Amino acid sequence: MMSRVPDARIPERLARYREGLEAGGHDAATRRRLLGEVSAWRFLYVAESQAQAEDDVLEATLRYREHMHHVREAHNPADFRVNPAAVNPWMDPAVPHPDGVRFVLETGALYGAPRRVAEQVAALGDTGLGHVMCQTSWGGLAHDKVVASLRRFGERVAPAFRAR
Repeated sequence: MMSRVPDARIPERLARYREGLEAGGHDAATRRRLLGEVSAWRFLYVAESQAQAEDDVLEATLRYREHMHHVREAHNPADFRVNPAAVNPWMDPAVPHPDGVRFVLETGALYGAPRRVAEQVAALGDTGLGHVMCQTSWGGLAHDKVVASLRRFGERVAPAFRAR
């Protein structure tokens, strides 16, 4: 289950960005504008129930990670190395699949019943983020489930944020 703050690193990163804008000599209006444009990327899946969402995303995310690691191993040149600073538990082939999946679901996903997804979006807003970019084609998730998720998001989640 995801906490109220979907990724505890966001406030720290926003603070670092804010400090950089101030150190860079940007005027207050420019700092406000740039901070207002900050966004985060997340997978998005809205199901009718929390249990259904968890079943669907767990399976789809596991298949997605297994495929990603298989393709990288099969097709990357033998001397290919990822910058160590860019490696996280999702990308690291040394991390077992269940741990990599858990990492991405905790730090890179908005999923659940509509009310829970709305709470997750609000929690991101509470960190100071102004925008969330969502990837709705979630690994091996069936097209009809993706379309139904988008419909639920548009009808039952997004209206809570239109007046903001």
